[in-house]
Amino acid sequence: MVMATTQRLGGLRRGLALALVLAVLPAVGASAQEQLAIKGGRIIPIVGEPIDDGIILIRDGTIQAVGTDLEIPIEARVIDASGKVVLPGFVEPHSPEPLVQPNEVNPNVPFVTVVDAVDPNAIYFEEARRNGVTAVHAIPGNSTMFGGKSAVVKTSGTFAEDMVLKRDAGLKLSLRPAGSTSRMSHLARLRRELDETKRYMASLDEKAKEAEPESPDDEAEGQGSEGEPKAAQDEDEEADGGESDEESPSDDAAPDAQREAMVRLLKGELPAFLYCEQAMDVPHALKLIDDYGMKATLILGRDCHKAIGLLAGREEPVILDPELVFWETDPRTDRDDQIVLPRLYREAGVPITFQTSGSSLSSASTLGPSLLWYQAATAVKYGMPMDEALEALTLRPARLIGVDSFVGSIEPGKDADLVILSGEPLKLGTWVDATIIDGKVVYRREDDTRMKALLFPDEEPSAPE
Repeated sequence: MVMATTQRLGGLRRGLALALVLAVLPAVGASAQEQLAIKGGRIIPIVGEPIDDGIILIRDGTIQAVGTDLEIPIEARVIDASGKVVLPGFVEPHSPEPLVQPNEVNPNVPFVTVVDAVDPNAIYFEEARRNGVTAVHAIPGNSTMFGGKSAVVKTSGTFAEDMVLKRDAGLKLSLRPAGSTSRMSHLARLRRELDETKRYMASLDEKAKEAEPESPDDEAEGQGSEGEPKAAQDEDEEADGGESDEESPSDDAAPDAQREAMVRLLKGELPAFLYCEQAMDVPHALKLIDDYGMKATLILGRDCHKAIGLLAGREEPVILDPELVFWETDPRTDRDDQIVLPRLYREAGVPITFQTSGSSLSSASTLGPSLLWYQAATAVKYGMPMDEALEALTLRPARLIGVDSFVGSIEPGKDADLVILSGEPLKLGTWVDATIIDGKVVYRREDDTRMKALLFPDEEPSAPE
């Protein structure tokens, strides 16, 4: 009897232990999927000194800690980055490539949003992940007047809504005439739209004042010497159950959907991204900024360096043309001069970032300008310090488009958007080994079948195991 009771108790204990293990196992498995650790690599956080043999701890897509003597949770998935370099994911500050088409047929559409035109399956996103770009400012193209509201999106996701990091990041304006319109009429129409918006805003202010409830002093003026109400109809309205203006304010003072973006632009709530194709466009752009009080970033064509003197001393950041280095012939002397845009703008004290040519710009004669890291490497070749070039790929564009609290550097609390390089940044022989977005590995070079087919076309694909 005693032995039987002991066996039953032992079986009960084993059953409880097994139940406890089964209860814990799902939690451990889920936790392992949520936690990631990158160790052994050289970490370049952008905001501080590089960390050799560093560790990055990630949980739920967010960076938890960065350092050397960190305890890695036993349930975390570990990526060994020994001999490699870890950087924040690259940020592209201006690109229409994620969109189904870069421009609307109508050049005046400030009310549209690019989120409705982002194609998650676009080849651009695959190329972006392959080249370490984790966030992009998706924005209408340059053949427009008021092109619509832009958005910052991650370069990985199933649906466009899931990829959005920041909605309504800016409003695209362009001084390049659309269609057969002349520059003069294009600029006149652009100013007319802005002036009409100012008048519209003034009318909204008037309506808002009319809708304001009367102050106590005004109410006192409406009463007789003995405090009796001046108008009997007020009593009738109360008897009918009518509500005062204070209880149900009018919506007339709010901008309609067609004008909302323009109103926010002139209030300084929505920054302008203003494209100048030629040097003659630059003074007009600066006058627009000053006359209408716009907060703006300038996207400059390659010819705009001739107006660089107008930009010196101003606060507007500049996104350079994809063709950073080219030759120009002086029409008077017939002498060929090499133009190096990064050097010219840096010498003038103008803050710059880079953009890529993209597949839509057929004028690009080489592959280099289509790669964001190549743009920074070109700037380094012509005198830009390496630290500044890496910042111009990461934190500077993130700050420019208003997402630097989420991405652009490796810091606790920021999104775990990272790129692991096979060697030193901006070197020709360096490859992107892995790209991580929100703590998930979205690209691995060893799994890149397209790249293998390009580099080793005669190699037979390995049989599945």
